[in-house]
Amino acid sequence: MPELTNHKLDDVLWREYDFSNRVVRIDNPVELWIGKTTHRVLDNKGVVWCVPAPGEYGCVLRWKKVDGATPVKF
Repeated sequence: MPELTNHKLDDVLWREYDFSNRVVRIDNPVELWIGKTTHRVLDNKGVVWCVPAPGEYGCVLRWKKVDGATPVKF
């Protein structure tokens, strides 16, 4: 099993993973597991998304924080 680090995302409105204009948008993410080549994101409906990490397959990551939240925590 790959080594994963875990982070809470309770102050994030959405995350978008962009693969050369193919965008995967995850609304209301609550938790993130980061591996060397993948991100696994749990949303507030209990769905887990597994997407390539930024830099893999040309992936670019962007997110929107709730108003007043620190833009980058980790």
